[in-house]
Formats: sequence, C-alpha cells, structure tokens
Amino acid sequence: MTMFTKEINKDVPIPLYYQLKNIIKTDIENGTLKTGDTIPTEMEIMSHYNISRFTVRQAISELVNEGYLLRKTSKGTFVTEPNKKTSFIKSFEPFHQQIQELGKTPHTELLDMSVMTPDDRIRELLRLGTNDKVISLFRRRFADATPVVTIQNYLPYNLCHFVLSHDFKDVSLYNLFMSRPETCIDNTRTIVSAETATPEDVKLLEVKPGSPMLCFNNISTTSDGTIIDYAYAHYRGDMNKFEINESPK
Repeated sequence: MTMFTKEINKDVPIPLYYQLKNIIKTDIENGTLKTGDTIPTEMEIMSHYNISRFTVRQAISELVNEGYLLRKTSKGTFVTEPNKKTSFIKSFEPFHQQIQELGKTPHTELLDMSVMTPDDRIRELLRLGTNDKVISLFRRRFADATPVVTIQNYLPYNLCHFVLSHDFKDVSLYNLFMSRPETCIDNTRTIVSAETATPEDVKLLEVKPGSPMLCFNNISTTSDGTIIDYAYAHYRGDMNKFEINESPK
C-alpha cells in the first residue's frame, strides 16, 4: 500500500492524526488511491505507524466528513467517487493549525467554563432529562492580537465532566473528545447563516454595530448517535472566509 511508504514524524509539533490524514488525502488527490479502493484497516494502520486507534479514527472521521472516504459496515472504508463527495466547510481542522497556516499566531481566551442547568432549548437539543446538567464553555479566539471568533459550547455533564480539569487556553476540545472512546466524534452537522453583529459581538470581536457575521451552529454525535456537543460560533465577516467543495451530481 502506497500510503505505507510515507512516514509520520513524531518529533514535530504537528498532531499525528493530522499527518495521517494528509498522507491519505494526498494519495487520493494525486490518484494513487482511486475511487472504490479500500484503505488499510484500523489495525493495519495502527500497527504500521505505531499509533493509537483514536488517532486513526480521528483522521478517517475527518476524511469521511470531508467526502474523501466512505465507511461501509462490515466491508471497510472506501475512497468515494468525486461526484459523490458531500459539500463541506473546512471547519474541521483545529483552530491553532488553521491560523498557523496563515502565518499568524493563534491565541484562545477562556471567558467562561461552568456547570449549569440548561434552558428548555438546550435541553432539547442535547436530548437531556429534566434534572441533567450541562457544561458551558465560552471562548474567544485570536489571530495575532485580533479577535476573530467567539465559540459557545454546551456539553452534557454526565458524559463530559472530565473537561472541567483541562485548560482550554491551550487544549483543543475536539482533540480531547477524539482521545476518548465514549466521546469520539463520528459526525458533525453544521448550519451556517449570515447575520449582523450582536452587542456581544461588538464588544468581544471589536466590530461595528451592524457588521456582517458568519454564524455556525454545530451538533456533534458519537458513532451510536449520542449528542456530545452543541456549539455556536460567531466569526467576523470581514476577516474570515470558508472554502466549500461541491461537485454536481
């Protein structure tokens, strides 16, 4: 298998899953892996690169989300046909990775992390019981010294209480989820809308009233359909753009 001729470098500060993802993606884009080809099994990839199952699953899950791969139960994971690739917005890469690729310095400010009783809307979105609690996580993110996005997450406390022991100025919530079998994200559904800046956006993102904003609403689920995260993000419309790949069917 051609992808096994490439190496993962464990001595550089690039996430292992991201390196594996790029190895597979490059082979697909240059035609080495063709439509209908089966990629190696998780065990084969784990054994060859000496990496964890969660690392492999994270790389494959992102390629499935981006339309490069297709999982078939009991049959394996296949390269998809180009005209069947789903639309996607490149919001899957860790924020720090994206900003560094732009030649800027990323920084995250934790504005709130607390346990709370959800309102009816959040309870319904997360499919929680009457007495269930949620963890509220609110962050502001910067490129160099400029704020570019605020992100509010709501997490079911009974599944995600472990996040309270982490410092999200430095830790990626997504990577933390993907490192644990019970919270490993299998799918994220995203709704994008164009809106005008709220008073909170004006204050935290340093934009003028009425400025354009790109708003993302995400619901992330595990492989068994458990909702692990509801999040909404407000991006400055004057500083952000998102690439959408879509091929006509």
